[in-house]
Amino acid sequence: MRPLWSQTVSSTLRGLSAAPERGWHLLWDAGHTLFLYDRSGQQQAEVQTPGDLAAACAAADGRSFAAVGEQGQVWLLAPDLTPRWQRSIDGRATAVAVDCSGERIAVAGGDGSLQLFDQTGTQLWMNNNPRPLHFLSFVPERPILIGCADFGLVACFDETGRCVWRDGLVAHTGSLAATGDGGLVVLACFSEGACCYSLTDGPKSRRFVPAVAPCRVLACTYAGDVWLTVGLEPRATLRGADGAARAEVEVAGRVVGLALDPLGSEAVAATAEGVLMAFELR
Repeated sequence: MRPLWSQTVSSTLRGLSAAPERGWHLLWDAGHTLFLYDRSGQQQAEVQTPGDLAAACAAADGRSFAAVGEQGQVWLLAPDLTPRWQRSIDGRATAVAVDCSGERIAVAGGDGSLQLFDQTGTQLWMNNNPRPLHFLSFVPERPILIGCADFGLVACFDETGRCVWRDGLVAHTGSLAATGDGGLVVLACFSEGACCYSLTDGPKSRRFVPAVAPCRVLACTYAGDVWLTVGLEPRATLRGADGAARAEVEVAGRVVGLALDPLGSEAVAATAEGVLMAFELR
């Protein structure tokens, strides 16, 4: 894992979301500011949100972005991060996800609600869950949305909002990732390691990869054959799908977000201390 470049972005970063088809990266900080960087580490946009920011995400093609606020605001953003529209949900928003082309925006609420909007801001459906969802991910090749709580719940929803399957996972979760076809849904679990599912078999397919434990943050390639993980130590570990470590690199700071390009040739990490860094993977 060879360092490519690094940029000091902000005093306190809180998250990272990648637009892998374009190679751009969206970041947000504790000051409720969004930042957009290209694949070479050059800043493309910086915008302060009009309300307290809870979470943000990027569409895979990099043509749209979304953010949600502590007071339930929902913003769909253009490539320069200017608002296309604003909506609101009742109460606090906890997570947001955009599909590959930016046509669907999923928003989770602190009351356990989950809502889907289209690209014009029209609500398509809403459902309720036993716990608030803190991580959301669309499956690129299928009309499926995966969501999980920070503890005790992971669920799969179809295009109508129906819960296809649900599992009461008794583990603290730090991140959620899915492969392009949904053959692998993987959660970073603090004590158990990576927890894996397949879309078709749901809870019956649950398996842990203890070699990865403990795991705070995890990213995988489009095919799921390469993983990047961060545990309790200040280092990022490159792994195969079996959890076996292939390479490691020291990271100065607490990692709050990871991203791998679709083929696993480059990786990006963001730290709470405000640094965005890129690595070449061999």
